[in-house]
Amino acid sequence: MALRQSTDGPVHAGMPPARDVGFLERFFAPKKVVIVGLSRSAIGAPVSVLTTLNDYGYGGEIYVINPNMTAADSDGFNVCANLDALPQDIDLAVVSVAREHVQSVLAGCIAKGIKGAVVITQGFADADEEGRRLQEDMLTLARANDLRVLGPNTIGVADAFSCFTSSFIELANDKTPIGQVSQSGLFMMGHHLINNEPAGFCMSIDLGNASDIDLVDVLTYFGQNDRIKVIQCHVEGIVDGRAFVETASRVSKEKPIVLLKAGRSDTGQVAVASHSGAVAGENEMYDAAFRKAGIIPARNSEELRLLSKALVTYTPPKGKRVAVVSFSGGGAILAIDAIEGAGLELASLSEETISGIRDLFPPWLTIDNPVDIWIPVARDFDASFPRILEQVVRDDAVDAVICIYCSYTLPKYDALDASRYVGEIASRFREKPVLCWTYGLDIAGFSKRIEDEGTAMVFPSLDSAAATIAKMADYGAVRSAASRGAPPRFDVDDGSTDELLASAVQSGSPYLFTESLEILDAYGINSARWELVKSDGELARRAAEIGYPLCMKVVSADVIHKSDDGGVRLDIADDRALLENYHGMREDVLRANPGAAIEGILLQAMAPKGKEIMIGAKRDPTFGSCLIVGTGGIYTEVLDDYAFRLAPVDETEARGMLAELKLYPLLEGVRGETPSDVDSVVDTLLRVSQLVSSHSSIKEIDINPLIVDESGSVVVDARIIV
Repeated sequence: MALRQSTDGPVHAGMPPARDVGFLERFFAPKKVVIVGLSRSAIGAPVSVLTTLNDYGYGGEIYVINPNMTAADSDGFNVCANLDALPQDIDLAVVSVAREHVQSVLAGCIAKGIKGAVVITQGFADADEEGRRLQEDMLTLARANDLRVLGPNTIGVADAFSCFTSSFIELANDKTPIGQVSQSGLFMMGHHLINNEPAGFCMSIDLGNASDIDLVDVLTYFGQNDRIKVIQCHVEGIVDGRAFVETASRVSKEKPIVLLKAGRSDTGQVAVASHSGAVAGENEMYDAAFRKAGIIPARNSEELRLLSKALVTYTPPKGKRVAVVSFSGGGAILAIDAIEGAGLELASLSEETISGIRDLFPPWLTIDNPVDIWIPVARDFDASFPRILEQVVRDDAVDAVICIYCSYTLPKYDALDASRYVGEIASRFREKPVLCWTYGLDIAGFSKRIEDEGTAMVFPSLDSAAATIAKMADYGAVRSAASRGAPPRFDVDDGSTDELLASAVQSGSPYLFTESLEILDAYGINSARWELVKSDGELARRAAEIGYPLCMKVVSADVIHKSDDGGVRLDIADDRALLENYHGMREDVLRANPGAAIEGILLQAMAPKGKEIMIGAKRDPTFGSCLIVGTGGIYTEVLDDYAFRLAPVDETEARGMLAELKLYPLLEGVRGETPSDVDSVVDTLLRVSQLVSSHSSIKEIDINPLIVDESGSVVVDARIIV
């Protein structure tokens, strides 16, 4: 199948073109395939690549390499004693031999002109150091000879259109337009089957160790394949974070990418050098990358299945206003909880909608959303249920509908068979998803009938239905948003910044204190006036230059968290208090940190009262710098109030970060308070974003607090780690 090249414009300036992934055709749709490592006992056995390949309906030529077999052993395939006996036009090799023999097998494939190999064998980088060495040797051989390798430690691929698979476990041949890519065979071999559903994908690839063919290759391929409407991913780790974000950003504009990141549990990693290092862990980095790329995150394997299926079934809703049509009043109340819990809005039905169904209800019953329809459906189901559902779906104030109905055995309860209407009504309003939840004795049968037309789904819970609406709506909003240009570029002093950072690197001291304030100044970020004092003889003169009241902070590479160790004194009002605090602070710091080298003290003007914000960044080896904003000051660790984005960010992203904070309503002003100058905070975020994006030597940056009031914002304390 010819792949369509993406015509998307760049997501941001400098984005590289999409990779050439035409080579993957030989993996998904080979015309001739050779299996290396198939024993005689595997012929007809249930756990066998050959058995699965035949059961899947493959119609191409199959060759098996086995010196102990003859033509008499074959049935529908060709037997060769060795690779030399193969014809010259084999598209793909499926290799399942002991790990120490894989290299020689691949060398034989190269000699026969084979350009693709699926290495099923385990025991490489997934096992031990010897396996890691063998994998590196295999990759070196492959790259030197234009051989593309999938795996090792993989079950390979499945393609319902070419009817080809390298799986050794039975698969369902299903043409649901979902392309699946995973780092585990679980998702190809049974993740969906446990739900008594079809496979849930038309094409699937298990990356295994991803030594050569990787996630970016497959995302690009699925993005260009017109048979794929939704891309489903299971990821344990990403190596090339920049290429991943760039590719996923491009592809997600055309096709939804639903992704489950495995391995999210707390590993107990502790970072104490800065708040930024402590709060921006691996999960936050991945979440920021997924957001940047427009990816729909799944919390677990069940949500991965439901979201993927929903995005094939439905058009994402235009908004988050949800109506509920329910046979059960109790179910309707549960639906309200689920809707609000998912961040959705209970729709307000129009007077036209209410008037259109008023005659079906007794006069004493108030009609509202949720619509409890038990009385009319109990009186005359066929006259009321389809009419009410259609009227509610048609309402301009409704973006999506949750329909709760009963599923009792037929034909005994045929008079209450909602499955006769839901799918058909949903098919006429594709832009308004109808999501179902049911209760009763014959749920499985009713669910199948509801879903037969491919226009509606039955969900295992109201929470899962509501969460699906929310994530579909979020994706729809992201996809329809205008393409953003490059983030703003400020006129800054990069020369001074380079010198300060280079000096810190050369000195071997990773912590920058007063230098941090100098760098912020070079980037146009407002700081409270300060002076570095290295002897008590300078105190009075420097204090007079700044003006009282003052604060005093110890400057020492050995004292990371100054407040905890007595290294901060506030509200110093005069010369006498200045000298007392100077000596007292030194004593407190040395008591807490015996032997600490004190370089001096920082005298700083007391900042005005205001809201305290923390702004920071942390550089990740996979994704680059992650920008952080949160509640600052002494409440930073207590409130756990943070938002994260990959740098660089634009103004929309910066404002979105602030809007996520619990602190944000206070910034807007409450109970008569004057609103804070949010624009100045946005400006600081954008300048920090440019700083960390332009200087890769910055490992972490921590501005805490940034104090903001109605007139602007000012940095009180900052730390940079290189």
